[in-house]
Amino acid sequence: MDDNAVRPKSLKFKEPVIDVAFSPTSDLVASSLITGHVFIHQYSLSSNTRQHRLKPHRKSCRSLCFSGDGHSLYTASKDKSWQSLDIATGAELARVEEAHDKAINIVKYVNEQIIATGDESGGVKLWDIRQNRPAFTFKEHVDYISDMVFNTEKRHLLATSGDGCLSVYDVRKSKPFHVSENQDDELLSVAIMRGGKKVVVGETDGVLGIFTYGQFDDVTDRFPGHPQSIDSICKLTEDMCVTGSSDGLLRIVQLFPHKLVGIAGDHKSLPVEKVVLSYDQQWLASCSHDHTVHFWDIGYIFNDGASDEDEDEDANGDNQLDAQAMAIQISKGIADDDPEIDIDGLSDGSELRVRGDPDADVGSSDESDEVDVVDSDSDSGESDGPDSDDQQTTIQPAKPLALVTEDAEGNSTNANEDAGDSDGWGSWGDSDDEAGKDKRRKPKPTKAERQKAKRAALAELVNPDKKKRASGASFFAGL
Repeated sequence: MDDNAVRPKSLKFKEPVIDVAFSPTSDLVASSLITGHVFIHQYSLSSNTRQHRLKPHRKSCRSLCFSGDGHSLYTASKDKSWQSLDIATGAELARVEEAHDKAINIVKYVNEQIIATGDESGGVKLWDIRQNRPAFTFKEHVDYISDMVFNTEKRHLLATSGDGCLSVYDVRKSKPFHVSENQDDELLSVAIMRGGKKVVVGETDGVLGIFTYGQFDDVTDRFPGHPQSIDSICKLTEDMCVTGSSDGLLRIVQLFPHKLVGIAGDHKSLPVEKVVLSYDQQWLASCSHDHTVHFWDIGYIFNDGASDEDEDEDANGDNQLDAQAMAIQISKGIADDDPEIDIDGLSDGSELRVRGDPDADVGSSDESDEVDVVDSDSDSGESDGPDSDDQQTTIQPAKPLALVTEDAEGNSTNANEDAGDSDGWGSWGDSDDEAGKDKRRKPKPTKAERQKAKRAALAELVNPDKKKRASGASFFAGL
């Protein structure tokens, strides 16, 4: 093992990574791509080893999750199907085609009998995985389902939606437990905190909305400060979580009292799609639009007060561990340059073969091992343009990015941009300044305007020579 290594090498892919998940029982991480591929890697400080390269879906694989015992992997796709895979062999265990009327945005493992799926039109289904058929179907939302979390103790499934509402379902009943009032902003992420007493949701305006459990009509507290949308929330402790924002930063946030603790990682201004915590609470994994899964060391949050002397001092109140100072100190150690990267978990440079480049070194003759090879029955060039059945329909992205609008002269401006601190942390807690008041007086854009603006924002992230279609729209727009 390399003694100088501080975290596993990043996993580099040739196409955008949409979702990432850790195994709950072992050192395995799964990644899903816009091409419909699914990769499973075993990670370590010394090296990463690819276990499986699969293509279970014809269109983009938008979501995946492990079963509770870590033996199965559930995936869901834009092609409206979900399936389960055997982790040991990579074999397909079950598959349901046309599971929803619209593309599926998210799949969530509930227990050994149930999984939940949510689609881009607001539909939620609970599936009996013993018979691969829906047990309950709900239609409480009018816009895409963005995130889900399960409360094991109360057997409640909580779902957030782009329509601004939080819904709660008792998985044993056919009617929803509660649906909140509209929060006047899209809800993108959710986590249960404080021993099940609080529910935290991330919003597009950079606010953490906090519900008191059981009082789901409206939020009881709000924590502003993120300069852009909060696309992912990863629970660390009952009082601390990590947020993934569209400005590329992973922020460690403490609740009650509310404060920013530090920065866990930085995707260099690229929007963060997902943040997850490993089963041993040592690593965070996050994915963004850089085609890479990054690992971040978070173990120091859970390893405080290790020495007996420190514990005795803490008991006397003389030298309590300052988690904020420690996290900031660690965050300063994040290098400006990228760490050593594994190309799709391998050291073979041939994995970097560029599609369509006749002079590129293709290395191995086994083209089936290349990420950019898509099965013949899949939609050709899906990552370069929308599917044929989407020509008449505008698809809402699963994770909206920062809102970009155009003025009368056609100049793009970022409506979520905040004149916060120069270090990129945003104006935490400073929500009553004049700039904030002006921002709140602006009329809320329509859904069509938001969708157009998000495509424009995503187009700026893509190399125009390789990633733009003839129409000029980014290939991310068809995600």
